[in-house]
Amino acid sequence: MLKDKKGVELELTHINKNEKKRIIDLVAREIMVNVFVNQENIATLSCSPGNLKYLTAGFLYSLGIIKNRQDIISIKIGKKSAYFEINQSLFTNAFRNRVSYPSQISKLILKTQKFTNDKNRIRIKNDVIYTLLSAMQEKAGFFKLSGGVHSCGLADPGGQMVLFCEDISRYNTIDRILGEALLKGIDTENKVILTTCRITAGIMQKIIIGRVPVVISRSAVTDYAIKLAERFSVTLIGFTRGERMNVYNLPERIEN
Repeated sequence: MLKDKKGVELELTHINKNEKKRIIDLVAREIMVNVFVNQENIATLSCSPGNLKYLTAGFLYSLGIIKNRQDIISIKIGKKSAYFEINQSLFTNAFRNRVSYPSQISKLILKTQKFTNDKNRIRIKNDVIYTLLSAMQEKAGFFKLSGGVHSCGLADPGGQMVLFCEDISRYNTIDRILGEALLKGIDTENKVILTTCRITAGIMQKIIIGRVPVVISRSAVTDYAIKLAERFSVTLIGFTRGERMNVYNLPERIEN
């Protein structure tokens, strides 16, 4: 069995109709990463290897535990662990505000990030959207090899892909993008997120807290995600394939 950073080559039995044969195939690697904040183990993430600093910083950011990179005193990354030191009062308040049920998501967002995107004047042309989705698919090298990961990108409305990542978890891809943007000081309020994943309330929560005004997905969206997008003035686009897309709200941000 051969193993690299992202995938494992292994022998398996492949069946096509009545034909059975042994082949070598590439399977996505999955690791468990323990996240510590002020020496307390707050979560274990199932994820793809690599760039764990961005993943775990984005995870804390999208939970509302940290709001900017200045909230982080120190970060130490191990092979399967991440250690963050932050102000103890931030840590205590964040966990007091945490919620578990979708009906409380908007309350969490309002407590942690009191804003909406209703005054955001971002505009993006529909042909730029199609080009960006195509570019993201071209970058998705490991997906082409394994079929086992989601892809996510951050781009400007002019068509420049700023960040890109892949992960076995759709939630992790959003956290990776937000974490990298946070640590590199990249402004997300004038960017769009592109993703292959289904947009649910949990995904939308991360995008809203990440202050991204437009989200573009190749996949479906849920009704609760649409409600959150409307509440916080995020343009939500789904089923973006070829030269087609469904725009669920604020279509004026999409220009011909």
